[in-house]
Amino acid sequence: MRFLDNFKIALEALFAHPTRTLLSLLGVIIGVFAVTTLISLGEMATYGIQHSLEQVAGRSVYIQPQFKPGVDPVRFDADLLKVLRVLPVQPIPYVLSSATAEDRHGRLAKLDLVGTVGDLQALDASVELARGRFFGSREADQGLPVAVLNAKAEEALFGDGEGLGRELRLSASGGARLRVVVTGVVLPAGGFFGGFESGRVTVPYKLLWEHQPWKRGRFDMIELKVEPGVNLMEVEKRARRLLELRYGKDRVSVQSVQAFQQALSGITVGLQALLGGIGALSLLVGGIGIMNIMLVSVTERTREIGLRKALGATSAQVRAQFLMEAVLLTVTGGLIGVVLAAAVLYGVVLAVPFFEAFILSPLTIALALGVSASVGLFFGVWPAAQAARLDPIEALRYE
Repeated sequence: MRFLDNFKIALEALFAHPTRTLLSLLGVIIGVFAVTTLISLGEMATYGIQHSLEQVAGRSVYIQPQFKPGVDPVRFDADLLKVLRVLPVQPIPYVLSSATAEDRHGRLAKLDLVGTVGDLQALDASVELARGRFFGSREADQGLPVAVLNAKAEEALFGDGEGLGRELRLSASGGARLRVVVTGVVLPAGGFFGGFESGRVTVPYKLLWEHQPWKRGRFDMIELKVEPGVNLMEVEKRARRLLELRYGKDRVSVQSVQAFQQALSGITVGLQALLGGIGALSLLVGGIGIMNIMLVSVTERTREIGLRKALGATSAQVRAQFLMEAVLLTVTGGLIGVVLAAAVLYGVVLAVPFFEAFILSPLTIALALGVSASVGLFFGVWPAAQAARLDPIEALRYE
């Protein structure tokens, strides 16, 4: 008996009992839908987090002193910036502090106070201005009282769109008091991490040095903006070796977004496997249901099997016929499950801003359909073997 003949007979058998066929499919549909949806959601979440990290940090390597009990932290100074320029990077130094200011409702607002170089938007493509301008290099080098706010700080202190040109009074850590004029407002960070951004005021680094003498001449962090086309991990390794030669081992923390992304990928792959395994339990239940239905079908069609064998059908042909029915059931359920999963995933992308891209990879589809076909084969073997073992004479006598 040819493959097409088996396929045609299997279709006829399934359409002969549509309600029973639909009920048999439900377990497989739910299982494939669960596996496909959970794996794809994991991939979409990974993409969303990684894309958000790239928007916030871009191609950067971050350098900070390691803090150990009883050991003075290393000092980052202007000489270190010169040394780091031997790498294919643009070093951007930061002085980190904190401050409070009276917000528009008369309450004290806590702010991150950051000192850095001028014309930052020319050095860091992730810095985008909503209004105004960033203070220039001359203003930064002279320590002039100017500041750039992020959108959250502007909204809290002055109201949305109301901060440009306003004077801001800050009470910085250590009792320092600053008066600065707002020259610009930067756009909020995009993606997932933008929602966690705190209010930030950015001022010239020399202005902070002037009001906080204990920080004078040193930086708290240096960001290395890696040039296009250069391997980020290689730059990270070279920077770590250079800093170990200068300060000693384990005195400086060197981290990049790419290293975090690799660690995140390892975690999400494990999570996807776990979620896929949970979804696969539904397939197991669906497979057991199909085996039961196929056993009932063998019993109902005992006389038909006896007639086929009496007319010359071999046990192998009967076995193949029932295996075809089981596989056809599970593959059909798998296709419906994949289509439903695609519809739900598309709806999630439209409804949830965090999921920026629709991802349903061919590998996931192939895996879902392959597993569903395997379930059909596995759980169809026993019913098919039962049918193949029937004696044609006894089968024809069956009432």
